[in-house]
Amino acid sequence: MTATAEKPDRVGLSVVAAVVVIAAEIVRLVILSQIRWELGYPEEYAVEGVLFTFVYLTYAAMLIWRGRSIVRKLLAPLLLVPSWLFDCYWLVADFLQARGSFDLPLGEWWLWVVRFLVVFITVCLVAAWGVARRRGVLWLLGLVVPVLLTIAWLKWSWRLYEALAGEIFVYDLIAVVPTVVITLLGCLACWGVEALTHRRA
Repeated sequence: MTATAEKPDRVGLSVVAAVVVIAAEIVRLVILSQIRWELGYPEEYAVEGVLFTFVYLTYAAMLIWRGRSIVRKLLAPLLLVPSWLFDCYWLVADFLQARGSFDLPLGEWWLWVVRFLVVFITVCLVAAWGVARRRGVLWLLGLVVPVLLTIAWLKWSWRLYEALAGEIFVYDLIAVVPTVVITLLGCLACWGVEALTHRRA
């Protein structure tokens, strides 16, 4: 079988992997929306931690499945760790704030730290798929796309949050756009760069 004949199969399997991860995220959001008002404190935080860990493990499993080599299968999931730790931080911070034993730092400097971290973890999510699947190094140019999209989203999302403050779905929407929508667009951008620049031997 030629490389040309194999390409549709590889793309199809990657689409399946993306659908599986998106489905896991949808399951997380549906379950969270159903139990948010039914669970007490601190059970809600424990369940939320289990749910987003489930999504990360699903993504890691897809990276291992679709990784082109053993080294890639091992390295790619490691890039999910910063994002998982970031979510863990916010979960613990929310938990401690609910207890009244912790307050988030105040000031413009903290907002810039958070913005940087959101951009960084979004790039890590895209780069994880790139490490698993992309060839060469020029695909790294595609990482400019998630950087720019995340910066634009961070600027616009504050307006959305202020306009729809009080609506429970707003926070979930703001969190999902970088981790799902922008990540998917970033992966497509890196794939496009690879397709345009990769030269077959």
